[in-house]
Amino acid sequence: MTSASVRPVMDSESGADASSNFLKQIDEIVPILKANAAETEKLRRLSDVSIQALTGAGVFRAGMPKRWGGTEIDPVTWYEAVVRIGTACPSSAWIAGVVGGHSWHAAMFPDEAQHDLWAKGEDVRIATSFAPTGKVERVKGGFQLSGRWKFLSGVDHSEWIIVGGIVPDDGNGPEYRSFMLPASGFAIDQDSWQVEGLQGTGSKEVDIDCFVPEYRTQTIEEVYNGTEPGKVLNTGPIFQLPWLSRFSYAVAMPAVGALQGAIDAFIEDNRSRVSALTHKAAAENTTLHVRLAEASIIARDTRARIVTTWSDMYETVKAGGQISAEARVRCRFEGAYAVAQCLDAAMKIFQISGGGVMDKSKPFQRYLRDIMGMRNHPFNVYETWAPLHSSALLGSPPAPPLMRHSMGCLL
Repeated sequence: MTSASVRPVMDSESGADASSNFLKQIDEIVPILKANAAETEKLRRLSDVSIQALTGAGVFRAGMPKRWGGTEIDPVTWYEAVVRIGTACPSSAWIAGVVGGHSWHAAMFPDEAQHDLWAKGEDVRIATSFAPTGKVERVKGGFQLSGRWKFLSGVDHSEWIIVGGIVPDDGNGPEYRSFMLPASGFAIDQDSWQVEGLQGTGSKEVDIDCFVPEYRTQTIEEVYNGTEPGKVLNTGPIFQLPWLSRFSYAVAMPAVGALQGAIDAFIEDNRSRVSALTHKAAAENTTLHVRLAEASIIARDTRARIVTTWSDMYETVKAGGQISAEARVRCRFEGAYAVAQCLDAAMKIFQISGGGVMDKSKPFQRYLRDIMGMRNHPFNVYETWAPLHSSALLGSPPAPPLMRHSMGCLL
């Protein structure tokens, strides 16, 4: 397995040690995740062994505040860890990036909400669904949620969920909020995740009938203005990073790892493969040489962007600065474009892999299908983010105005 150079940005020597130890733990569980990848896909959720491995490696504490027992791992190290996991099992990488990242998001909520999550000192996993598909009603002391929400990756292993919903017009227009609720407030539809790519993520639908107190909610206005209560409570630099920039990489870097995994599987298969048509060694095929060379460079380049992009952002917030709108839209486009590049590269080597590559026992086809699934996530449709990025390059203000009813105003 090849690896891009990782240069984590650290606050102190102890921080450097924490990041080094974290990546060491990730490397130790990679073989476990790879060995359980087929079972994970069959189960349509992460296997119990895989979720235990991720938990033991500290994946779900990496974005938690230190005051609750988290490690506040720097972003360069965090995304490199997601890539390494993706080389073994893309579904595991998706859960690591998304569910692992939700601890960071929860740290933006009021202190009472954080107390509900972490006061017992446990590893808490949080699934999310931000599309406001259910019903929200304002009631005394909070909100009553009802209806169905979709695509909650990792929900089978989550003790809490965060869902998006729209509060009806109270005179100031409808308002989008995020709502945090425990497992007792929802039921999982176990038959709702029947897909071909990212099967192991278990991104199922849930039915909700639950009261959510006011303090376990977050408004779009708070996020837009950077006034989330958690930023005052949790002062580590990672909590000054923009939410959706972090999330965009959380759903992009699994594809970078998956491409490297696909390349590794391709090399393993083609070292000794002989063409049934020409009876020549596949490794002597010049077309194969070109496709493999292209794919390997794409894997390396997309991985290297982690260091460039997130070192700059992390240094900015450590110095007390704000991440510009231009940097945010570039990050959003860059992450999505990386997924498209990874899919194109995987498809190119798939086309010269021979008919045997489609055998379900071959890991390559799983990597390819998983990258295809990732490409369809709304954040990974790079064509959506290209206009914002290009407008910024051309001098137009990229930041949209506040829209209280929609996440569309957030960068």
